[in-house]
This record gives sequence, C-alpha cells and structure tokens, in this order.
Amino acid sequence: MSEDIAAVEAQDDQPNPDVADVYEVDDAGIDTEQLAREIVQLMWDLKALNPVAIDLRGRVSYTDFCIVGTGTSERHVRALGKHVHEKLTEAGWNPLSVEGLNTGGWAVLDFGDVIVHVFNSDAREAYDLESMWVDADRLEFDDKPEELYGHFHADRFDDEGF
Repeated sequence: MSEDIAAVEAQDDQPNPDVADVYEVDDAGIDTEQLAREIVQLMWDLKALNPVAIDLRGRVSYTDFCIVGTGTSERHVRALGKHVHEKLTEAGWNPLSVEGLNTGGWAVLDFGDVIVHVFNSDAREAYDLESMWVDADRLEFDDKPEELYGHFHADRFDDEGF
C-alpha cells in the first residue's frame, strides 16, 4: 500500500508537458489576472491609449501577463508609469525592477507576475510587443473606455484595410 502512495507522489512531482501552467490563483494566493485587470484600470485613470493585457500563462516561465499601453507625450509616459508604480506600491506590491520613469520614451515596471510597458507611440510601434505574442490571448474588458482605443494604429493600414 505505501509503495502505491509513493508511486503516486512521485508522479505528482513530475511535470506534465500536456498540461499548461494556467491557473487562477498561484501558490501565494495571488490572482494574477485580477492584478492585470487592476493595472489596466490604473492606466485608464490617466488616459493611457490602447492598453492591452497579454495573457502569457503557460507560454513563458517569467511572468503571467504583459501589459502594454501608450502615453501621448514623454510627460504622459512618465505620469502613467509613476501612477501605476505608486498605486501598486501603496497596495503592497514592490516591483522587482523599474526602468525609464524619468526618460519618457518607454517605462517598464516588473512586478514578477505582471510586467507593465508604457511607451510613447513611436517606441510602441518600433518594439511592437503585441506582434511578438500575436497568438496569445488578450484579456477582454466589458467596461473599457472606447475613446482610449484605436489611436496610433490607423496609419498601419492602407486604404483597403490591410
């Protein structure tokens, strides 16, 4: 009997490549999807354009979500990055790394389970992180402010829409 239990426990320790690492709450009790949603809402507070939350659970080991948003100027990029940083720090989230809060072209805030990129429009187009994860799911938001979406992307398409 104890040999059967040991065999089952040994199986549980082995990774199963057929099962994606998709979960609602991780081992620390953190709902990373809810965290990503709250970060997008913080970006909406300061009128970030086209914020998107890319779901990377089961695709990469270093994070669950990558959030990308656009500021309309260097000052706006800095303000968005600082706003997200301040609000999450107040809530007890200490970033692993923060870069670019003083430059205004691109700010990145690494909270481990969620990485936040705030670009100006030129940098967002140049780095085009969304294309890197084109096959990954995006979080849907029923309450997204439509006036903050669709900017800076129209010039990518010709008259026929391609």
